[in-house]
Amino acid sequence: MQTTLGKILVIGAALTVLGAGCGASSGSQGPDGGLFRSVDGGNTWTAQSRVLTTAATPLSFGGFDVNTFTVDPKDPKSMWVGTSANGIFYSFDGGEGWQQAKNFAPAELQLTTASVNNIAVDPENKCLVYATVIAPTGKSYLIRTADCSRNWGVVYTLTDLKDAQLRSVAINPANSKQLFLGDTVGNVYRSSNAGASWENVARFEDRAVRTIVAHPNGQTVFVGTSRGGLRASFDGGTTWGAVDLKKFAGAEEVYAIALDPAKSTSLLIGTKYGILRSDDLGTAWTALELLTGPQETQILSLAVSPKNSNRIYYSTPKGFYRTDDGGKSWATKRVPTARIIKTLWVNSGLVNGVDTEFVWFGGWRPPQQ
Repeated sequence: MQTTLGKILVIGAALTVLGAGCGASSGSQGPDGGLFRSVDGGNTWTAQSRVLTTAATPLSFGGFDVNTFTVDPKDPKSMWVGTSANGIFYSFDGGEGWQQAKNFAPAELQLTTASVNNIAVDPENKCLVYATVIAPTGKSYLIRTADCSRNWGVVYTLTDLKDAQLRSVAINPANSKQLFLGDTVGNVYRSSNAGASWENVARFEDRAVRTIVAHPNGQTVFVGTSRGGLRASFDGGTTWGAVDLKKFAGAEEVYAIALDPAKSTSLLIGTKYGILRSDDLGTAWTALELLTGPQETQILSLAVSPKNSNRIYYSTPKGFYRTDDGGKSWATKRVPTARIIKTLWVNSGLVNGVDTEFVWFGGWRPPQQ
């Protein structure tokens, strides 16, 4: 089957997790974790976690927990997976075969056993990739490769805040030298020179930053927080304000943000209240009717189809759902894992000459206490 992937657009929630494990697993561990893909709107799924090897025994990261998944916005065959305790895996053939990122200095990071919270790919350079990671020592870094994962280096180390961790990283689509970085105590940092220097542009009063989305207009930035709701900047991160969601009890917990690829002023957020939609970049909001009631669950990941703005996917700790009519009705979709889906991605492309929508998710388990 020849596959050409197309436009990518989905932002999933980025949560901090820790786990155990090392290296790629043998196929005997099964495909309950790792990455899955559907080409029929979530009706059926295939595991996409095969690790390239010359060994006789097949290898897979299908036994590992996936924290984050992202795709190069200009080269959709270039994909990156961040795991909870096994570092980074990358593919340059649309997810058919994967390699584990290994080369790194300093050695204390131990990249193959690190927890990876978030990954961002430079829209102008497919080989320039950033990741927020936690070393087995507990130290938190922003790391970067400029040569498609041949080598990695430290861009930023979080050293002055006890017990804080770097969580989310975002690149301005209109100016890829501008980066945004968020941590677990509510700080947002900005770099205007591809990470050479940083400034703290916001502190959200111990409200952990879960996810950051930089809008393609180059000026608007959204931050989803824990207990602090949705924050927004409309001047490239210089000034910030809280988005008014007071009438939606539970919306102070924001887990996911998804931009609508067909409507530049539309976005959705996944919250403890449910899914909220704005069509004017965050001024006015409406709640979508879900199968679950307000505050009954957490919307951990959220995606809008690039082929149809009325087709929306979302996940909760116990389910995966799809609508084809903008939220008027929903269908529950079976998934081949008992793990939680906390990262979703949707793109479209050609399969044997037919324009097809691809849905991707990663399986994840909460860390054992």
